[in-house]
Amino acid sequence: MNEIPAYLSVKVNFGNSDYDNVCDTFGGGIDRLPAWRELGNLLAHRPGWHFDVVNQGEALWCLGVLGECRLAIHVTGGLQYHCYDHGADSDTVAADTTAVESWLKGREEAAQQPSPLIIEIASADSWKLLKSHPFRLRVSWSDGYYAASVAALAEASFGRTVAEAVNGAAEMICQLFGAPVEFSPDLTLAAELDETAVRHIRTA
Repeated sequence: MNEIPAYLSVKVNFGNSDYDNVCDTFGGGIDRLPAWRELGNLLAHRPGWHFDVVNQGEALWCLGVLGECRLAIHVTGGLQYHCYDHGADSDTVAADTTAVESWLKGREEAAQQPSPLIIEIASADSWKLLKSHPFRLRVSWSDGYYAASVAALAEASFGRTVAEAVNGAAEMICQLFGAPVEFSPDLTLAAELDETAVRHIRTA
């Protein structure tokens, strides 16, 4: 059975927003599409990575939370990959996704954590930004438990009910930023139920 390519799961928040259309329109045209697909397959299911259109019309993969972009990658006109590390203010051009993978080693794990600057911003005014930012959760169900996963985190929160799983994810977000866990009920969360969760709810 053929596995569905990871890049097909990528969406951007506007109409006609499937990955191919966005890459064609904002990523340099149809000639770059195979390279964008390879990059999407590499990054789509890795914690913290998100794909969007920035800088008045540039398709870009970024690693970061709360709008932060600690690592950035896009496809160049030469069908290579421009990789930029904001923290180190350094960049490189990778010939293929294997080279991108090599560039990520030693950078990706650190970049998955919020930077000191974004923590300072998020914690201001009694964690106002952290509380108001809409975190998106994906909820699934298996073996008697719901799992709520956050794009920025490699781990999921589990619970016998949707509420338990979602509340656990909120606590994990607070822990990621070093915020008091008692603020977790104040976070702004949007949860999407996958087909396993919906099937269980409908048949329970």
